[in-house]
Amino acid sequence: MPNSKPEKDIDINQLDSDLAAAQKLEQGKNTIIGRIAMAFAFAMSLFHILTVFRQLDVIPQRGVHVAFAFTILFLSMPLYEHVFKDKYAGNPTFRLVCRVVDILLVLATWASVYMCSYEYDHLSDNLGRAGIWAAVAGGILLVLTLEAARRCLGYIMPALGLIFIVYALVGEYLPGQLGHKGYSFSEIFKYLAVDLDGIFGTTISVSASTIFMFVMFGAFLEASGCSTFINDLALSVTGKLRCGPALAAVVASALMGCINGSAVANVVGTGTFTIPLMKSRGYKPDFAAGVEAVASTGGQILPPVMGAGAFLMVAFTGEPYTAVVVAAAIPAVLYFLGAAFAVFAQGEVGNVELLPPEQIPRTRAVLKDGWIYLVIIGALVYALLVAQYSPALSGLIGCAAVPLVMLFDKKKRYTLKQIPSSMVKAGYGALSIVAGCACAGIVVAMVSRTGIGIVFGDMMINAAGRQTFLSLLFTAIACIILGMGLPTTSSYIIAASILAPALAKLGIPILTAHLFVFYFACLSAITPPVALAAYAGAGIAKCDPMTTAVHACRIGFAGFIVPFVFCYNSALMLDGSILEIVKVCGTAIVGCAGLSCGLQGWFFSKQRKISVQSRVFVIAMGFCMMMPSDLFSIIGIAGLAAMASFEISRTKKLNAVA
Repeated sequence: MPNSKPEKDIDINQLDSDLAAAQKLEQGKNTIIGRIAMAFAFAMSLFHILTVFRQLDVIPQRGVHVAFAFTILFLSMPLYEHVFKDKYAGNPTFRLVCRVVDILLVLATWASVYMCSYEYDHLSDNLGRAGIWAAVAGGILLVLTLEAARRCLGYIMPALGLIFIVYALVGEYLPGQLGHKGYSFSEIFKYLAVDLDGIFGTTISVSASTIFMFVMFGAFLEASGCSTFINDLALSVTGKLRCGPALAAVVASALMGCINGSAVANVVGTGTFTIPLMKSRGYKPDFAAGVEAVASTGGQILPPVMGAGAFLMVAFTGEPYTAVVVAAAIPAVLYFLGAAFAVFAQGEVGNVELLPPEQIPRTRAVLKDGWIYLVIIGALVYALLVAQYSPALSGLIGCAAVPLVMLFDKKKRYTLKQIPSSMVKAGYGALSIVAGCACAGIVVAMVSRTGIGIVFGDMMINAAGRQTFLSLLFTAIACIILGMGLPTTSSYIIAASILAPALAKLGIPILTAHLFVFYFACLSAITPPVALAAYAGAGIAKCDPMTTAVHACRIGFAGFIVPFVFCYNSALMLDGSILEIVKVCGTAIVGCAGLSCGLQGWFFSKQRKISVQSRVFVIAMGFCMMMPSDLFSIIGIAGLAAMASFEISRTKKLNAVA
């Protein structure tokens, strides 16, 4: 079979650093170093619980956060598995030397954090007065950060960091707008060590103060068996429809992806259930994998948690958390409606069978068995949106709710004895975020010091002729390219520091600009040629990853259009009158339906595909509905209504002849 070869090269556990960390956790349980790493992971979780109630000084808190993560990373992802592993990994001497290097890196991590804290405590407002120890600490920290990112995230992220370091060094020799005064190694190292725009800047601040608690909440919730409840609930609601299994995958993966914030991890977590279920009912493997990839990716844009995205946007924009969540709500709904329309259309034209009634869980039985999970999630939502506690405290409340509420669970799916293991998993689960944020801090620091962000923004705007649409298009392409092979958190941070300010110069509100950038950073996970979420789905479905990525783009196509829509019409972000919001949302929903159904080749045509001309027409009318113009909306709704009438009439005639 032509599509049987590619999946052999897909190692799902290596597509996502969080999955790799979980694998290392399991493998290292019976080794001394593995147990030491687990002890540090537990201590890391305990440290963050304590800091919710007692904040430390800026650099010490962020430094200890980084030190814990790097320690776990260097111990659980040994050097011998990342250097010449195919040739020397089995050599005992080589392994011993590598282990010694790993231990030295751990010691260097804590020493550099201590030096940074000492220098920061004795530093005045004038960064230039930082001493030699700041430069030494910064140099060591730079090497450690690049190495941690290399082991955890691959070569792309540290390569970006090095490129910006080199740019800062040679700036005085560059021509035109790209030139700047240039910085010495000593100055760069000081900036990285003790400047709050450096490694211990905003990105690590958000990771330490907020994101980690939600990683811990995800670990607690996963251990409680919540994913099974969500899968069953979604299937009980949608199971009677022809597209029920695929629609259940969309709903379940969206809810779980919202919490864990990792597209690949969510594909593996929910996809092992949803993909085989879709295949068993007649969905093609590559389509089933594409559905799971789209839904899992979209979880990162779905309030209230949005993975790490919402909290980073709060830090970058200065907007309150509630404002971010409100603005992101309707675009996220449109994204998933587009995916839902796509799976419905495919269910109508494909050879898809209905689920047997005995395989569909009863909604009442599912709720009776899993109501306890709704209480847990409700506690988190209440803390975040109603009581408006700090995100860190809200995350801790969510964590505490799991063991406390589960005490009333008759099946005892989570007990107090599982708390330590959940805390350990949280430490491992945060490795990719910490490594990515630290390495992204290097980029942010150099962008801030050299002014390349402003220069690049001006160059992009000028290249687009100061036209908003072209600037948005260039930004979208740049975000997708930056996001290839990188976690969403890392790609968003870099894009936000370089691209979002350029959009703000065009008059686009800062929150809108950041949400636009975040959307396309997320969508890079399903966009060829490097589509990590699609690759993970293909590994489970046993199909060609590139074909899966193409299907994912078609299924999630609405997600590529919606960001442009809310940039032109703020009503889509619930900013406007009720009438305006209803009108914009209504036309956008119809537009998503047209785009999704047209791309799948169905439009009110009973179990058959429409012609190519009809598909093009439906897609075009869908685009019209998304345009910021009443005239185009009228044309779109009239065209879709005419096409629906035509196809319904044609179907009746074909049935009569048959």
